[in-house]
Amino acid sequence: MLLCDREYGQFAAEGLLRELRGTKVCGAYQKIIPLVYDRQRIQEILQVMRSSSAKVVVVFSAEVEMIPLMRDYIKQNITGIQWIASEAWVTASVFTGSKYYPYLGGTIGLGIRKGHIPRLSDYLLTVNPQTYPNDLLFEELWEALYGCRPSISSSSSVPLCTGQEPLLEQHSAFMNTSSPRVAYNVYKAVYAIAHSLHNLLVCQPKPGPFKNDTCVQNNNVQPWQLQYYLQEVRFKIAGEEVDFDQKGDSIPYYDIISWQMGVDGKIKFVNVGLFDGSKPPGKELVIQEDRIVWAGHQREVPVSICSASCLPGTRKAIRKEVP
Repeated sequence: MLLCDREYGQFAAEGLLRELRGTKVCGAYQKIIPLVYDRQRIQEILQVMRSSSAKVVVVFSAEVEMIPLMRDYIKQNITGIQWIASEAWVTASVFTGSKYYPYLGGTIGLGIRKGHIPRLSDYLLTVNPQTYPNDLLFEELWEALYGCRPSISSSSSVPLCTGQEPLLEQHSAFMNTSSPRVAYNVYKAVYAIAHSLHNLLVCQPKPGPFKNDTCVQNNNVQPWQLQYYLQEVRFKIAGEEVDFDQKGDSIPYYDIISWQMGVDGKIKFVNVGLFDGSKPPGKELVIQEDRIVWAGHQREVPVSICSASCLPGTRKAIRKEVP
């Protein structure tokens, strides 16, 4: 198991190991990917991966930490690893080039469920730095897309531009709204807040949900009061139910994504199943196994063992790296 050196990786690893207790799944090692590139630590990780009999590697990390690791991984020509990707990098377009397929082809993982946002593409075509002159995000976006600054007040040293430059073919990564994932989650979150605010504003006292059966003062809404309504909200969007449990967590929906070779030799993301947390226990996970392509362009499920000495029904202690 590899994890980034931050809370995301540590909590995810702890959660996975907790779920694996009492199963026949073993963990051979646990290594931390440094946030800042450290050649010696990366080489140590790669040496463990190369020498271990465990060939399935679960990675909880963002793509930014994965990039230098994969660069050295490819340089050393390590193959035969079955990668299990966390949602933070399972749809990382930076790894879709044809040079990555021999090393990352067959990767599988859970991705944030994609969805459709009506009219988003049309809206994006209408906005530019002149539409929102005080929004620093547009200045940053224009510098990334065009290499120029739309505002004379910007402290950047790049050339000045009009802020009305046309979108070009190479900007498709920013404009592709056909099946967004993170943006779709934000879309649902905005609707959840809107529904919560609506319920808060139409509250009728006696019985209201707060002290002495009162409602919220509309001109003095506190965050904890909105949080109450947010946890109570329930609505449907694009046929998907959105609500929250008693802990404040939303119902989990994930696509199961397989990294396969496209006709152009590049990696494409193929949906091979889904996890629907709204289904009854035991029915949440659906996998189309015949559509999965594993590492090495194989159709057979890969074999991975902690060590040759492990007997059936036993598991080896994890070699854990201390940060």
